[in-house]
Amino acid sequence: MKISFTLKIRLILILLFLISLIQGILILYLIRDFSSIAQLKMDIQNTIYITIFLQFILAMILVFYIPVFLQKAFSGINRTLEEITKGVYTCEIVDQNYETSLDKEFYSVMLTIKRMLNSILIFDNLKKEKIIEHHNRILALLKLTENGFLILDKIGNIVFINDKVSDVFPSLLVNINMIDTKFPPEVESGIKKYIVNLIQKQSRQEFQQYYSPKLKRHIGLSCAIVRDSIGEMSGAVVAISNLDKKKTEKKEEEY
Repeated sequence: MKISFTLKIRLILILLFLISLIQGILILYLIRDFSSIAQLKMDIQNTIYITIFLQFILAMILVFYIPVFLQKAFSGINRTLEEITKGVYTCEIVDQNYETSLDKEFYSVMLTIKRMLNSILIFDNLKKEKIIEHHNRILALLKLTENGFLILDKIGNIVFINDKVSDVFPSLLVNINMIDTKFPPEVESGIKKYIVNLIQKQSRQEFQQYYSPKLKRHIGLSCAIVRDSIGEMSGAVVAISNLDKKKTEKKEEEY
């Protein structure tokens, strides 16, 4: 049966107390029954030397054993917590070796951390599923709409573009920076100029129209600012209307 760390410390402290108690009893016994002062003095000295030596050994065990044991016990916990701070929740923290090598108090801490990680993983997976579901719903809406859409981050990188925009303007691609990239003239003079003003001013721009030589008609640009929890701009959404040629021709026929 493995003795726990707490029990070991208690046993050492009990031994220290017993040695002190035996020392006192022996000295009292020697004082009560002695034949000469010189012999009494020698017996007391020997008793004190022996008991002090035993107490010194036990004290050294406490001084050196406790730090080594704690370092060994906390090394696994510390390593696990470092992995958690990095966002790694799938690390194996408890195995058969831990149960036999660690003290039961520290092993119970490892089991608690393991249960905590399992709860975090379940919550993280549920949150991930909800985010993916919400993301897919937004993508479905953007694909079904008649307008073209660009979603940008706060420095002008394109993070999403729907098919209506990419079909008409193939130079606009995901991960391209709208500010630093050189585009064809019709994109430079219209869409890029509108987005550059949006990113630099970090405020919503009014609806604008410009003529597209490629489409031979005017297209409209409107936007919305995306802000984080503290109100700072984290990105923007730009809508491009009048890209659907068939729908435009139908409207012209109606007029």
